[in-house]
Amino acid sequence: MGSNIRRAVHAGSWYEDDPELLSQEIRRMLSTNWAEGALQDGHLKAIIAPHAGLRFSGDVAARVYACMDPKHIKRVFVIGPSHHAYFKGIGLPGDRVDAYASPGGNLQLDTEVLSALRKTNKFESISMKVDEAEHSLELQLPFLAELLIAPSGESMAKLVPLIVGSVHAETER
Repeated sequence: MGSNIRRAVHAGSWYEDDPELLSQEIRRMLSTNWAEGALQDGHLKAIIAPHAGLRFSGDVAARVYACMDPKHIKRVFVIGPSHHAYFKGIGLPGDRVDAYASPGGNLQLDTEVLSALRKTNKFESISMKVDEAEHSLELQLPFLAELLIAPSGESMAKLVPLIVGSVHAETER
């Protein structure tokens, strides 16, 4: 992997690192929800999913991911809190990062949107070290990879990762 890809450093501890076993686990969770009546909604605009280890919160996350209709998704904003690094505002991956790795494949970043956000000067740039230490976004990737990476390995939608640092209502208007 090149330096432009954020590694899946929490694979093997927070979730399965074997691509086949992880896919089977995610598919099992999604299939359970589809069997219980969860319907894919092409009008869905947002979901809120937990970011604990898969064995703790995977079934809850699967309930909302089962409602995503991948055919209608072009871009996914993934927002999660920073647990380990302090910074003000919202952090974006470094400008050289163009993909996030998962055991199921690489999810391409929407570099055009990220570039436009950087140009506003309202976002912090976070280092690869800080990005990789944070688990909140990475824990969404197994579901997103399962749903959004085509059998050819191509990412069908692009990600816009946002890590939330210290925010205050008076400065975030």
